[in-house]
Amino acid sequence: MELRRSQRTNHIIDAVSVLLVLGLLATRGAECRKDRILDSFEYTAVSCRAHSASLTDFGAVGDGVTLNTKAFQAAIDHLSQFASDGGAQLFVPRGRWLTGSFNLTSHFTLYLHKDAVLLASQVWILKIQPTTGLRADTSLEV
Repeated sequence: MELRRSQRTNHIIDAVSVLLVLGLLATRGAECRKDRILDSFEYTAVSCRAHSASLTDFGAVGDGVTLNTKAFQAAIDHLSQFASDGGAQLFVPRGRWLTGSFNLTSHFTLYLHKDAVLLASQVWILKIQPTTGLRADTSLEV
């Protein structure tokens, strides 16, 4: 009796495994079709917030070399004042935007052009405490 139960359990495990593999294969195929469909039309909700601005309005340069962390944070800080008035959207145009970390806020949409790439900076900008002996313009590369 124990042998039959073990065989039955093995058959159930095999059947479930086959179903999972088939399900994963079907999902990947659907994902590919979805991508092709989405590329066939423009995104129509570009102005989904009451207020919007472009990252370039805050001095950012999408050349892949210029560090844009301050521009991102300045844009977010400026647009966050509109949270209670329908929120705001920051548009990131086509380009390669080098940036360090920045904080997003509530009621805020970060909208990237399909050819916009955010590049993570490997430069840490520290808020220097007077007791460290480092100058205020010091940055550490990791």
